[in-house]
Amino acid sequence: MKINQIRWTLRLLLLNVTLAVLAAGCATEGEHSYNQDFNQDLKTSPNYTIANIDDTHFQVTVYQGTALAGTDRVIFVKQAASNVATSEAKRRGWSNWDLEYTSEYDRGWMHVVIAQVTRKNAAERTSDSIR
Repeated sequence: MKINQIRWTLRLLLLNVTLAVLAAGCATEGEHSYNQDFNQDLKTSPNYTIANIDDTHFQVTVYQGTALAGTDRVIFVKQAASNVATSEAKRRGWSNWDLEYTSEYDRGWMHVVIAQVTRKNAAERTSDSIR
């Protein structure tokens, strides 16, 4: 009877670990609060999503409502997208990447910025490294 309990406990532990790993891998999916995740105390609270494209690309989308005036909102949303992209690239262990704003538009009262992040080669060859 003891052996069966140990096996059951090990299977349950393995299942929990597997679920935790899957949850960690999907942690960036879904909508998040910029203020909460980036320790901000602002009068506005943009939301953002991160979508995986493949091993070397992901997309950041930031949504900002009317708490800021037009020009200020555009600048702030682009900066928020840059901060989110930088944080996510570093979390993934990338040391070199490109950020490209692929779309920016107003959806009525909401300003939306979409940016794509592309991982660059980790080691770029220089003339000093070739011998």
